[in-house]
Amino acid sequence: IALAKKLMQDHRIRRLPVVDGEALVGVVSANDLKKVMPSILDFQVDNEAQFIADHTEVRTVMTSSPITIGPDDTLVEAARKMRRNNIDGLPVVENRRLVGILSISDILDAFLETMVVDRTGTRLDLKIDRAPETFYKMIKAFQRQQKEIVAITQFHNFSKDQQMVSIQIRGEDNDELIEMLWASNVAIDRITPIP
Repeated sequence: IALAKKLMQDHRIRRLPVVDGEALVGVVSANDLKKVMPSILDFQVDNEAQFIADHTEVRTVMTSSPITIGPDDTLVEAARKMRRNNIDGLPVVENRRLVGILSISDILDAFLETMVVDRTGTRLDLKIDRAPETFYKMIKAFQRQQKEIVAITQFHNFSKDQQMVSIQIRGEDNDELIEMLWASNVAIDRITPIP
């Protein structure tokens, strides 16, 4: 575990996959290592800690058969697994072979990339009824006004009769678009400029 501890410190990471050849056999975290180290209240802690680190194999402290995700699974599924199991990272495995690690930071980065416009834009929070044609009419309004949609987030459980749709577009001049949305029975809940 001395090597595992050094790798985590050198690379500033909180977990390591444990592999046998290319096959994932476990995961060891910083917390796993802490559990086997002596208390800092012990007077002999330095010598004992070094001895334990130098002579304890990773297999004795790792989590065997860790929860994993496949490379073709969605970020939503990954986030659900992390939340459900109270973990902040998932090995990405294909045919038992480790192909990557997905962390909560990776998911947040993807969320920010999707939700943050990199140029001046506008976010419109819209309330629409649940009829499929309403969503179609809403999108057609953006198309007719030649608005570039950067991101769409749809909140299905907003209410019994309506759903909330948040749409980010490039540009700021949206008066005609807003009129067209109202004419299509799309309620505009909020308009937020993105500097």
